[in-house]
Amino acid sequence: MSVQSISAHPTRESALLDLADLVGERLGGEVGEPLLRRPYDGLLLLSHRQRSARVPQVYDPVVCLVVQGAKEVVAADRVHPITAGQFLVVTHEMPVASRITAASHGEPYLAVVLSIDTQTLVELQMRIGATGAMAPAGGDGYAMSVGDADIDLVDAFTRCLRATGERDDTDVLLPLVFREIHYRLLTSPHADTLRRLSLGDTAAQSVSKAIALIRRDLTAQIRIGLLAKHVGLSTSALHHHFKTVTGTTPIQCQKQLRLLEARRRLQSTGQSVSEASYAVGYASPSQFSREYRRAFGWPPSQDVGTLLDS
Repeated sequence: MSVQSISAHPTRESALLDLADLVGERLGGEVGEPLLRRPYDGLLLLSHRQRSARVPQVYDPVVCLVVQGAKEVVAADRVHPITAGQFLVVTHEMPVASRITAASHGEPYLAVVLSIDTQTLVELQMRIGATGAMAPAGGDGYAMSVGDADIDLVDAFTRCLRATGERDDTDVLLPLVFREIHYRLLTSPHADTLRRLSLGDTAAQSVSKAIALIRRDLTAQIRIGLLAKHVGLSTSALHHHFKTVTGTTPIQCQKQLRLLEARRRLQSTGQSVSEASYAVGYASPSQFSREYRRAFGWPPSQDVGTLLDS
């Protein structure tokens, strides 16, 4: 092999630059700040041209590859900085606050976000678990982890975007690349909780069920004993595993989810403060207003109707 052919071999940095160009190309027709596009179900492209304040939101199970720029995600008492070339894995629905920490018009923050499919993880584990290709599940079981994307993972994301360019490619190739990305995450040294889900870890799965039950009816008063029974754990085990995975308790999680849903209602539907507070399970609008201000830094009245014209 010649020296020229060796030097022509793509590096991780050059692969990231190619992916950044492709993301920019796919977002070329979008307007606004931030720029958003969903070229396929479960796939999101995102661009910010300026740094942002912290935005409270709920993350679904996803992998987010930061292609350019940087962001910070805060959940419970943990802070996760993610820079270009790194990925964030979220294995459970999580209330978080995120902000863009590095972005400009010349070099915007760019990210590709892919939904995680638990069934795909389980199927892959059954195929590769016996081969020893998958690193054993370790770590502390927390629902978020950050890792460095190697060139193979960056290349898989690049092919994922290229497959959205033509209908035939999208229908045939995209599901295959989705599966490959799940495989590469499973076999990376950074996705411990992801491997727990693929291995059928009952604690991780029980916490997922508990969060889903909480979100199903935010107005319901949580009865820990009943919730634990529904997910097949003792009360003490539910508290322990819930804290391990999410960094919080079921009641604290519900409060965060209630406030986030109330904020969505205030901003996008124009509901009054009282209407939004009752809709998410608060009996007292004054208590709701106090907790809202504590969570977001301003009164709920300040958010009424802010997204109606956007």
